Amino acid sequence: MENWKHVIVAGNHAFSAGQNQQALEHYQQASACAREYLGQWFDTKAAVMALVVSDLNLAETQCRLEQFSDAIDTYSTLSLDLRRFQCRFPQSNPIVGYVAQALTRVKQEFLTLTKTYAYDILDVPPQPAAAPQASGAS
Repeated sequence: MENWKHVIVAGNHAFSAGQNQQALEHYQQASACAREYLGQWFDTKAAVMALVVSDLNLAETQCRLEQFSDAIDTYSTLSLDLRRFQCRFPQSNPIVGYVAQALTRVKQEFLTLTKTYAYDILDVPPQPAAAPQASGAS
């Protein structure tokens, strides 16, 4: 977990300094570390939170870089991975509750981010209209 902490702190420093590409690379590395810890680390709650923090920071950085599709993919992948992890345990296991809390946080952050960047996300050039097809009547 020390490696993850080192990488996430480096990403946070880069993010704060406006070095978005560097932050992106650090958060990607942190996410990969956290995914390795998930299910293997003795403190499952800490491993879940490490993954959530990594991916939420990654998505925010992707939005700063106007990589909106990548940010949406990051949220989707995170939610799916958390749900898959959650399904490994019986409902009575406290881990299920931790993951449910994490999923709620992910949903809230996604809604906040989409509100913040809504106009940027929608400012996508329209696709050219398809040419009308010729009708069979002459």
